[in-house]
Formats: sequence, C-alpha cells, structure tokens
Amino acid sequence: MKEFLTTLLYFVEEKGYPLPVAFKKTKEIKKVKGVNYDELYEISRLLLLSYNSLKGKRSQKVKQFLQGDYEILLPSWAREELSNFLDVKSFERSLKNKVTWVRINTLKADVDKVLKSLENQGVEFEQDNDVYYLIKVKDEKKLKTTEEYKDFKVIIQDKASVLTVEALEVENGDKIIDLSSAPGTKASQIMQLGENNVTLYIADVDINRLEREINFLKRLGVDMNKVHVIHQDSTRNSLLRADKVLLDAPCSSSGMISNEPAIMVNLTREKVTYYSKLQEEMIREASKINASYMIYSVCSIFPEEGEDHVIDLRTEKPKIPGERPYKNVNGVRLFPHINLTEGFFITKILLQ
Repeated sequence: MKEFLTTLLYFVEEKGYPLPVAFKKTKEIKKVKGVNYDELYEISRLLLLSYNSLKGKRSQKVKQFLQGDYEILLPSWAREELSNFLDVKSFERSLKNKVTWVRINTLKADVDKVLKSLENQGVEFEQDNDVYYLIKVKDEKKLKTTEEYKDFKVIIQDKASVLTVEALEVENGDKIIDLSSAPGTKASQIMQLGENNVTLYIADVDINRLEREINFLKRLGVDMNKVHVIHQDSTRNSLLRADKVLLDAPCSSSGMISNEPAIMVNLTREKVTYYSKLQEEMIREASKINASYMIYSVCSIFPEEGEDHVIDLRTEKPKIPGERPYKNVNGVRLFPHINLTEGFFITKILLQ
C-alpha cells in the first residue's frame, strides 16, 4: 500500500492530476493484493486531505500518514488569511465528509417518479428543503448503479452549483449567456428551469471542452436548437445582448477540496492571485453586455476571488439561501461546514 500511495502522490504533485485520474493511473502500474479498491480510494482521498500536515519527501509523508500521525490542514498561508473570515478549524474538519448532492433532471423525468424508483432500489436520500428537485444521497456508488443515473435522469451536482443557477431566476423565453460554460452542468440546469424554452449561448475558451459539453447536453435532453455555441476567450467577449448573464468563473477551486482533495496539494497563494486577476478581466468584459443583470459565482473560499471584485459595483443579494459574505457587499456565501455544500460566493451584478 505504501508504494501505491507514494506513486499516487507523485501523479498529484508532479503531474497535477485530480484524484480520480491519479488513482486510475496508479492502479495500472501498482497492484495491491487483498485490498478493496473502493476502500483504497477513500484512503487515498484522506492522504491528500492530510497533505499539509505531513513532513518530508513523498515516501516519508506516506509513512507518517499510515502511522496515523496526521490531521486535515489547509496550507499555513491560507489558514492565516482565512482566520479573519471564517472558523478555519470547523472548515477543515468538514472536509473529511464528502456530501453527494443530486439534481433530478426534469427534462427527462418526473421528480416524484424518480424519488419513488430510487427508494424502491434501496437508494437512501434526503429531499432538500430549498430546491424541490434536489436530493442528498448517502451512497454515491449505489446511485451510480441505477437506470436513472445511467440515463441522465439524475445528475450529481453540488447544491451550491444548483443555487447559482437558481439565482438567475430563469424564465421561459429568456435569452441567457453562459460564459465559461463547460462542462455544461449549469447550462443543462438553465434549460431545465426554462423547460427547454430558453435561448442559451454557451461560451468557453477550450474547443475540446465545448465539444464534450455539446454531447453532454444532448444526453440530458436539452433542445440543441435553442443552444448557440461560442468558442471564445471571455476576457475578450463577442456577445452583445441578453436578458441575463451567468459567469461561473474559473478559480482556485479552493471551495471544492472535499470533492477533489488534490486541490489541497497544489493550492498556492500565486494560484489565487492569478485567478483573481483573470476573474477581474472577465467581470469587466461581461459587464459590457446589454443585459439586466449578471450572476457572478466562484467556487472559492478566498475574498480575492469573490467579495473584493464587487465592492465598487452595483449589486443585489440573490434570492437564494446562504450565509452573509465576508465583507459588506451584497451576496451569499456557502460553506461545507455550515451548508454541507462546496464553498461558493454568489452575487447579482446589475448591468442596467
């Protein structure tokens, strides 16, 4: 097991692979006898979450981890900065618990029928109090064996992501621009809320991600005649008019460490600064669009990627549940240790 975990850590540290990719590649070259690979995956996840408390080279880190001498810690610079805004220890403790939220895709299925079917199949879940088509599932592996999952009648999507689209207040007939759209989860939810009667422009800088998004949207039952695909760098936006704009910006992804623990290994101050500058450019460019408002969201726990961008902009609090922002701005914060979601900042920027 030690060799397996050391190799996995190499793929995360040196190659920058997310855990699922690193785990798959490690399995191909390092076999572990007598071990349940589902259990080994969870051990690997815990290793990455514990990375910042481990000392020495890779093999020494793994040895210390296997001896049980570890704790889940953010990088020291992040702990120091965030201590001004949140209960860092509670945040860190919450990262051990991976919560699986599932959106029922009403473009392909009826909510009540899906719930009844999942219940009959022994899938344990809780229906969300805020969003009627959202459930929290206890066993993700069991969910993935169901026909509903295989047929895209249900989609794994974090509640914070779902609430971002809810903040758009989608209405039938809307013209909506979704900047930085891939992989398409939010785009499909926009079409779901608009009952496929929305004119949607999806934009992304990566042509390959756009192609995958198109295929994904088709599988989810999205009317592709209503979807217009734009290959662009949204720091140089080409779209001029819409009713509403969604900018779910590229970020440090520090809010999704529980779901992707490899972020813990590669999270740096430089990365946060880089994405903050990129977001500033995207917000400035998107604000030129002739639309009523823009929902700006970011899966980050740092104010540089959230509140700091909107201090001098006209904003409103979106009509979604959540916590108060770090600073005196309009918006919503969501946290894993409070809301059982990924860490998000969401605000409504007025464009007219």
